[in-house]
Amino acid sequence: MNNLKNFLLSLTLALIITSSAFADVIVNIYGVSEYNCSKDKYRILKKQPMLSFLKTKKWYDREKFHNANYKEALKPYKGLAMSEETLSTLLPTPEVSNEIFNEFIAPVDCENPKDIKF
Repeated sequence: MNNLKNFLLSLTLALIITSSAFADVIVNIYGVSEYNCSKDKYRILKKQPMLSFLKTKKWYDREKFHNANYKEALKPYKGLAMSEETLSTLLPTPEVSNEIFNEFIAPVDCENPKDIKF
């Protein structure tokens, strides 16, 4: 009976240690947003006027971030007779969306992850 208790305790301890080794590294940025260093994802915790195209508490990778940005920028032009070529000059490219994404995660150091406070 004692051996069974020790085995179960050892197994539980091993599972806890193993599962925490695979935990995501998430950095809180000014209490307004978070960046997941492990998965390169960003989310806002509170509505932000500059990021009105993002839903709160939803994780966005770079592709989803760009798609949300693009859809929001397209709204004023819906229904207008404009060519795709003209629209492409007005709407954000993936590169522009990546630059915005990078600006919001700029203070994060994933090598030494610490919450960023005011």
